[in-house]
Amino acid sequence: MSDIVSLFAPLERAGPGDAESLRWALDLAGTRPDARVLDAGCGTGADLPALMAAVPQGSVVAVDTAAPFIERVRARFPSVEAYVADMADPPGGPFDLIWSAGAVYHLGIGAALSAWVRHLAPDGRVAFSDLCWRGGEKPREALDFWAAEGLDLPDAEGLEAQVTRAGWRVLGSRWLGHAGWAAYYAPLEARLEEFSGDPALIAGFHAEIALWRAHGASYDYRLIVTSRA
Repeated sequence: MSDIVSLFAPLERAGPGDAESLRWALDLAGTRPDARVLDAGCGTGADLPALMAAVPQGSVVAVDTAAPFIERVRARFPSVEAYVADMADPPGGPFDLIWSAGAVYHLGIGAALSAWVRHLAPDGRVAFSDLCWRGGEKPREALDFWAAEGLDLPDAEGLEAQVTRAGWRVLGSRWLGHAGWAAYYAPLEARLEEFSGDPALIAGFHAEIALWRAHGASYDYRLIVTSRA
């Protein structure tokens, strides 16, 4: 098991997010109680309770490439169909909604939307969150940090432009906000204090949390709900 998987395996959440913002996306997508939903890049399963609650007569499929995460999902949520699988080619469709919290960057927005077309029901929706600048000043420290992580962050307009260039229509968008970051970083920071893995990995996450405290107002996750144009 890799150090990063070991770090996150016992945690509730492997990225920023919260149930309130997810419910907003589900409502905007018009998710029916009998819908079939995919959690693409589910991590340790933080979003699964809200997804299951939204589709009491439907079903939820969860995929991730990290086997320990899927093992935990299966143990915690026996009614969820959980698979170690590539989120670009998930089993179990067609889906009425594909949800991806902070994981779409692995594929790129255009590539992800193109891949998911064949896994969606005819009137299906995709909802995802991705990191971008909020507008205004871009602090040098934040620019340098995300560049070192290999990320060239767009602004909100640029993010939506990627959706429309892929041939999709933005139904609505909003910021995740402070609560979604705090729900992720507070448990992670406590976990880092007891974790005995790679010191460079630990230092990197401490630096990321410190960056958010200093400059988190300059960037955020943007939630986007979209449909085929």
